[in-house]
Amino acid sequence: MEYIADYAPSANDYTYGILDIQLLVKMLEKEGIAVETLLSGSNLTPDDLASPNTHIRYRDKLAVFANAIDLSSQPGLGLLVGNQARFSDFGVLGYAVFSSATLGEALLIGFKYLRLAGPVLRKKMWINGDIGGFSGEELLELDAKLLRFCAEYWFSAIKSLCEEVTQTRFPAQKLYFPFPEPSYSHLYQEIFQCPVVFNSNKLEWHFDSEWLARPLPTTNPLTLKMCLQSCDDMLSKLSHPTTLADKVSLFFVECSGRYPSIEQVADHFSMSSRTLRRRLTNLGTSYQSLLDQVRSNLAKDYLKTTHMSLDEIAERIGFSDSANFRHAFQKWTGISPSQYRKSTRAGNKT
Repeated sequence: MEYIADYAPSANDYTYGILDIQLLVKMLEKEGIAVETLLSGSNLTPDDLASPNTHIRYRDKLAVFANAIDLSSQPGLGLLVGNQARFSDFGVLGYAVFSSATLGEALLIGFKYLRLAGPVLRKKMWINGDIGGFSGEELLELDAKLLRFCAEYWFSAIKSLCEEVTQTRFPAQKLYFPFPEPSYSHLYQEIFQCPVVFNSNKLEWHFDSEWLARPLPTTNPLTLKMCLQSCDDMLSKLSHPTTLADKVSLFFVECSGRYPSIEQVADHFSMSSRTLRRRLTNLGTSYQSLLDQVRSNLAKDYLKTTHMSLDEIAERIGFSDSANFRHAFQKWTGISPSQYRKSTRAGNKT
């Protein structure tokens, strides 16, 4: 057996994203469950949900999961939440995966940058002859309900995301779950459409390893290169000491077009907005300058390396329409987006 990817998060760091919690909120709101009730017992507030990459501790995330399980009347909640996962929710990382050449490359990129998303289980991807597989392990011992929810969410999300990038059904061969068969086991068959083994001694998903070489219809080498650079920058800044300005810029990049207000940024870094303004001023910058720089850099990359329309670029960097984007870009660079794209395509530098 050859292990080709391994993600081993820490149970002690603030490395856990809130994408799954945001999806939970959407589902439980339909049941009339208040956000405040769902977040009870964690350090999250409803305002934190405005940022797609708020980082919380392992135990805070498990507290929210436990609340969801107790509050929801939906059987197989993890399966249903996972089925809602889309790569567009992952910002720059999602664009990188979507632009990969093959499914295998997409999965390897996903594993490399999983720290930016912050899932709970330790995860591995491997190949054993003609069988490929994903396997998961607990960081800390989970009770039966939490383990089942986390396993269901992960596997159903994998299926949803793989089918999104391949644009076809992903054929699972066999799944193994380390817990008893639940009363709603028919949902497993409906979603995965393959044999499922319960009460196993492992958490694994087997598939045909030839699928890893399958080319993706959405491949775009230029977009991939740009997005991987952004992901590398984010990982580097997470791994090394940085100034407050670097951390705020990273926070903006992670938010992928849904940028937080200065009050939300200040709260994220556990300070008042007044203190944030003063500290950034002492560094020779400001909230607006950092936000403009992040938006400008992303816009330039999209204009240089993709064929996306101005409307698409405007949406991805947080503008309500292309007119506002064009006005802002002219202010940042002195030329229009179309002029910038034309000059870079002609080999000039701006």
